[in-house]
Amino acid sequence: FISFFFKYDKHVLLSLSFQGCFEIIEQLQLAKDGSGNFQITVNLSKSKTRVGSILKMETINGHPVPTKEAILKKINDVGAGMEKTTGISNVKTTADMDNFIASVSCSFTSLTQLNKAIKAIRIKEHGKETILQDQYAYDLKAGTFQRKNKFPLREMYAGVSKADREIFADATYTSVFKFDTPVIGMSNKNATLSVNKKAVMLRETALDVITEKKSIENTINITH
Repeated sequence: FISFFFKYDKHVLLSLSFQGCFEIIEQLQLAKDGSGNFQITVNLSKSKTRVGSILKMETINGHPVPTKEAILKKINDVGAGMEKTTGISNVKTTADMDNFIASVSCSFTSLTQLNKAIKAIRIKEHGKETILQDQYAYDLKAGTFQRKNKFPLREMYAGVSKADREIFADATYTSVFKFDTPVIGMSNKNATLSVNKKAVMLRETALDVITEKKSIENTINITH
C-alpha cells in the first residue's frame, strides 16, 4: 500500500504528507478457511499541526492542496469501490480530520476476493494499464499465507521530484497478520512473532521498502 502514495491520488497524498511524518498500518486477520478481516490505516497524527497549516494553503510544491471535503470523498470512494466486489462485506471508512487518521476496513470471504477489490480500485483510478498484482495468497492445504510486493516502487520513487521525496524521510510501514492457529515458520527475518505465536508483525521505514533495502514480503507457515 505504499504504492498508494505514488499511484492512488498523488495530489491529495503528497500535499498532505509533505514534510510530515506518516505511518501506514496494514492489518489482516485470516481464519483457517481463508476468510477474514482487513484494515489499512494512514496516520498523520504526529504531523497534525503541519497538516493543519497545509490545508489552509492553495498549493505546496506545485501540488494543489485538497479541501477536507475532497479528502473525505476520496476515502469514501475507496470504500464504495470495495463494496462492489463479490465476497467483500462490512466495509467501513473512518476519517479523523482533527488528528488526520484515515482507515478503510472490510471483511472478505477469501484473499482472492480481497485482491480483486484492491485491483478494482486501481483500475477505476488509473485505467486498465495499471499494474495488477495480487498482494496476498493463501494455500489452505499447505497452511501457507503470503504477503507479496511486486510493485516497482524503486522506479516510481525515481520519477518523483526531489522535493516530494522528502515526505518519505520519516514515514513507516507496519503490518500485523493474525491467524487462528500458531505460526510455525516465516521467511522474513525482520518480522517478529507474538508470544501466543498467532500474530506476525513487521515494521520498516518506507524508504527502506521503496529502495528495496528491506522487504515486506513474507511467507508464513501456520499449523493446519
